[in-house]
Amino acid sequence: MNTHNKITGGILFFAMALFTGGVLALDIQLPPETATYRPSQLPGYQLVQRNCMTCHSAQYVQSQPPASPRGYWEATVKKMKKPFGAQFPDDEVPAMVDYLAKTYGAERTAVAPVAQKVSTGATAAPAAPVVGPTDAQALITANNCMACHAIDKKVVGPAFKEVAAKYAGKPDALVQVARNIRAGGAGKWGPAPMPPFDQLREADAQTLARYVLSQ
Repeated sequence: MNTHNKITGGILFFAMALFTGGVLALDIQLPPETATYRPSQLPGYQLVQRNCMTCHSAQYVQSQPPASPRGYWEATVKKMKKPFGAQFPDDEVPAMVDYLAKTYGAERTAVAPVAQKVSTGATAAPAAPVVGPTDAQALITANNCMACHAIDKKVVGPAFKEVAAKYAGKPDALVQVARNIRAGGAGKWGPAPMPPFDQLREADAQTLARYVLSQ
């Protein structure tokens, strides 16, 4: 009888362990995204940040062969659009390819002397502050927000109405949403990461956040 009780107890313990393990697995949070694209003055830098990190991290690009020619990067970018369905216009492809080829591919040494000359200039004038649009609709268009979002339905990221509902009543909602826009991240709304928009001024990020929260 004791042996039977021990066996029964063992089975119950094992079943409880499996059940508990399954529940705990649902609570696992994705780690924050740490890989980033190398900053560049090339126009394709911002486009790659905005378009590529919708579906994968910068680590994907960093793992590609460093001697890859321009044709390789062009084929890779076009593959992301078709057949994988990445949502960016065809006219952005050349700039993205140019950035990838010159930053991660066989042409990366071609821009090294220019970068060195800029960095060693003792009397170089400080860069002028970037002045961008301050209107919410203009910011949404300039940053291609609607490629991943919609007002009232989930696309790649959450609907603006979902975000507004989640932060409703929170006194620091504006600050939190603006911070999330500039920092990006993953795990808050599903596995698809949001790329960082750290090029945005704080005021512009708050303009966008205010618009989202008003939906």
